[in-house]
Amino acid sequence: MARQSPCGHRRRMAGDHPPPTYLVTVQVNSRFARKCLARLAEMFKLTRREQHDPHITLFGPFTLKHGCDLESLLREILPFSEGSPPECTARLDDALILRGKRGFAAVVRAVPDEQLSRIATRIRERLLPHTRSCTWIDQLPNQRIFHMSVGFGLRYQKAREILEFLETIHAGRRGADGIGQLEGITIDSFRLAVIRRGALWKVLDFPTGRWTGRAEVFTKDAERKTLEAFRKRMGFQLDRPCFSPGDAAFVISDLHLGHENILTYTSRPFPDAEVMDDVLIRNWNFRVKPTNTVYFLGDLAHGRDTRPPADYLPLLSGVIHFIPGNHDAGVAYTERSIEVSWRSQRFLMVHDPFDAPPDYPGFVIHGHLHNNQPDEFPFLNMEERRVNVSAEVVGYVPLSLDELVEIIWASPDGARFATRADARAVLHLG
Repeated sequence: MARQSPCGHRRRMAGDHPPPTYLVTVQVNSRFARKCLARLAEMFKLTRREQHDPHITLFGPFTLKHGCDLESLLREILPFSEGSPPECTARLDDALILRGKRGFAAVVRAVPDEQLSRIATRIRERLLPHTRSCTWIDQLPNQRIFHMSVGFGLRYQKAREILEFLETIHAGRRGADGIGQLEGITIDSFRLAVIRRGALWKVLDFPTGRWTGRAEVFTKDAERKTLEAFRKRMGFQLDRPCFSPGDAAFVISDLHLGHENILTYTSRPFPDAEVMDDVLIRNWNFRVKPTNTVYFLGDLAHGRDTRPPADYLPLLSGVIHFIPGNHDAGVAYTERSIEVSWRSQRFLMVHDPFDAPPDYPGFVIHGHLHNNQPDEFPFLNMEERRVNVSAEVVGYVPLSLDELVEIIWASPDGARFATRADARAVLHLG
């Protein structure tokens, strides 16, 4: 007669515990993406068992061979160096349905950036020899479909309904339910998370380079430190004056001071509007001298509890030419558009790009659209001769016209750069 294995209770009493199952993920920090997923869960009545905390799985689930210490293995792999980028990003793509052990999953494909791809490859290569078991997806290279789950363990019909709904959302718009199109946006991740037995176990904070445990991750103080370290490493928060020599002119749009909801709508890296206001005003005054010219292209402040936009102007340095946006009631202005010639380059400055004539012979500089339509309205679109200077796109610091002209002259025909930082990196402008 075949010997039966002891039941779970007897195994535990005898100390015969099954090996823990692990999952290595990166957390999704995009407030916009997280809010959309929460609204989708409400709309389709997803249960707690059918939802994940938003993340992208890099490796797993897997178990380790006896005697292997996952924490030591991961510390050998990460971080790469002190100069590693303070975040990883992934560009969301089309929605699709995946089949799993517990049913079907409605997901949005995530295309990782170079940094995230390197991390995923390195984790797989280093951990695979030490695994006791792992999914077939991780046993061969380039098999994993990186994605962000909307819901999993679903019946096929519900997964199909979610997929069809996601395919109907228009780019750049949000319905009354607050859900906007996920395809095309770039999501950021500040943390690599290790899940052990279904619960968060260890976290690597990319901006600070520190490994932490579960208890520290969820504190507000930890979030503030992570976001501040990220802003400083990315150049989104200036700590000292950084003035241009001689006469200089700057342009920026859509600060949205006091606007709490803008943090979610554009995934700004600030814990709250108070911190955002302080950083944006200091960035402006550390970059712009009192004698410099600033072209501000609208939407200075907004929000139910914020001060009137005009109250903020005395806090900002420079000679400000104010072009009104759709949230600037009560601010004095002279024109709704301004034409400027700078180093022989012609610019037409407007708040909304659709207010510019389609045949303008120079470059149209605009705001209004933030970072929500990066394909059509990136920082620089050489083919359409458009420049988006919304605060998120230029890095929360006023952009000098000298730098803008330098970027335009260095850019090949047809070039598109989602952000000012992308343009400088690709063009090797330092």
